[in-house]
Amino acid sequence: MLHFFALLLALIPLHGVVLQGAPAGDAIVRVDTIPGTLPSSTHLFSLVPKIKVSAHTGIDGYLDESTKPWTLRDPIIAAPFSPGQPDTGRVDPVDVGTGLPNADLVDQNGRLVNLKRAYLGKTLLLSFVFTRCPDQTLCPAISGKYAYLQSHLDPTKFALVEMTLDPPYDSPAILRRYGAQYGEQPQIWSFLTGKGSTIQRLLDEFGINSLRVSSANFIHNDKLFIVTPQGKVAYLVDTAGWDPEAVIAEARAVAGMANNPFERLKLSLIASVVALCGGSQFAGVVLLEIALFFVILFFVATGLWWVGRVLYKNQ
Repeated sequence: MLHFFALLLALIPLHGVVLQGAPAGDAIVRVDTIPGTLPSSTHLFSLVPKIKVSAHTGIDGYLDESTKPWTLRDPIIAAPFSPGQPDTGRVDPVDVGTGLPNADLVDQNGRLVNLKRAYLGKTLLLSFVFTRCPDQTLCPAISGKYAYLQSHLDPTKFALVEMTLDPPYDSPAILRRYGAQYGEQPQIWSFLTGKGSTIQRLLDEFGINSLRVSSANFIHNDKLFIVTPQGKVAYLVDTAGWDPEAVIAEARAVAGMANNPFERLKLSLIASVVALCGGSQFAGVVLLEIALFFVILFFVATGLWWVGRVLYKNQ
């Protein structure tokens, strides 16, 4: 039912607290602020489907403003979103070889997106960001790389997704504004958010840490998932320090297209070294260059030794 209405409506994830249940499956809910959309306020909602709710319980759902009273679609009793270490023991972790989880989310335009089904037939590149990230080497850098990717990948064969790890703030309106800063083209590039309870489960499944250090900032790890057109994870880059050209080569390989094998090798080497260096791309590249220097030096020294030995024997 939710998918049917989502074809016609823009949906907005919200969290609130039930103040009072009402007849006919309605509820009075104090809604948390939805940035860029709605201040904290109290409203009467029609719940679809109807669920039994009690006063003082938290509730997640999708706001549909096209009805009077407003409708809260796909409601679920839920606590407020709480960032933290991923609880992988309660979920099936997403890793190379596994499929994407079945989860209903919304994009920057409020359109419903089922993560498991929406991108079948395309090679998907998936990362996690939040729009208030102050570290220019992390989320803004990833989005800048995505801007490069979208201009070098065919939108009929590839899809780019950045999922928020800050759903209370990153409403569709905020994501739409954020995407515009990077020249996002919606035919290939989507920004996804959802109910806090859904995002929390996905962070557990994808193994994403998101530790709050202030009201507007998180410390988090970074992962890039490259997913086959059949919906299976084919490649995982466990750092933000990836090179766009190398990722393009790997994505084309996953898609079964011609690619640059040297760029793919570079992606594997740099991603591994950067991960060992705690996620620092600069330190990782420097360490890799030092290692290559000594490898080259070894071969040059070996060559000179061999030439010297031949010359000595000929004397």
